[in-house]
Amino acid sequence: MKKQLLCLLSIIGFYSASAQYDYSPNGRNDAPILGMQWGFVGGGFSAMLPNRDDLDADQRLDPQTMNFSYAAGVEGVYWFQKTVGFGGQLLYWMGGAAYTGKDTISKESLTGKTELSYLKLPLLFHFKSYNRYYPNRRVRFSAQFGPYIAFLGNYSDKVSLKDEAGKEIANQTVATGMSVTSTIVGSQKGKITGEIYNPLDLGFVFAVGGELRLWTRTIVTLHLRADIGFSNVENTKGMKIKYGSDTTQYDFNYWSGDYAKYNEPNAIDVSKGWASNRPATKNFSLGAFIGVRKYLK
Repeated sequence: MKKQLLCLLSIIGFYSASAQYDYSPNGRNDAPILGMQWGFVGGGFSAMLPNRDDLDADQRLDPQTMNFSYAAGVEGVYWFQKTVGFGGQLLYWMGGAAYTGKDTISKESLTGKTELSYLKLPLLFHFKSYNRYYPNRRVRFSAQFGPYIAFLGNYSDKVSLKDEAGKEIANQTVATGMSVTSTIVGSQKGKITGEIYNPLDLGFVFAVGGELRLWTRTIVTLHLRADIGFSNVENTKGMKIKYGSDTTQYDFNYWSGDYAKYNEPNAIDVSKGWASNRPATKNFSLGAFIGVRKYLK
């Protein structure tokens, strides 16, 4: 019995030892902790476009908190200390928002979706835990934060309206690229002189999680991440629009005159002193990201 117990303890000890890494320069695995890492990163998140008018709207517009989207790309991190590093990411980022709503007067129900594709460049400081008394741990706490700049690619605003009986009365893209539909239920389109959404977005990234060293030079990371935009993604400045074959350009502002997104004010809104002064709209996302990095040497 003693021999069997000793054998079992030996096996457990062997596997425990094999699950450790010696992070010292002369360690048996020579596992690096300083230097350059390159890898891939991606994840899923819920994307929103918070706007005070939209959030405060009545039943006519209900921004959805769950709007699943995704991002993926490459990243590099340079660790110049055991616990501190700096790096960047280059991501294809699909942002936007989802909406529902119901007009209690007309009994019409609304379903809308905005999609914004970005090329996003976050510049991040990285931190990870290190305990000199237990240097052989392969699992570590990690965090990252820093600013980002994002360049807008394609965008679209889509909306569907149904009557009280549930019959669809309109289903169309009301804005895409430099074209717009003049009204939700109309079909006339025009070309505008600018973009409905601003071409640049600035913001901040904050993420917490951990990393696991799979092999000597290969790291897997998992983080809960929030991307918070600072700039207004909507172009609320005046533009010009030209309809069909008409050569005349008219003053145009896609966001002017709306009670909330996709909704015009009714008589009750006007009687309450409603004014067309749409506030700024910001990008916001919250989700989980996984990455695989490898030390160069």
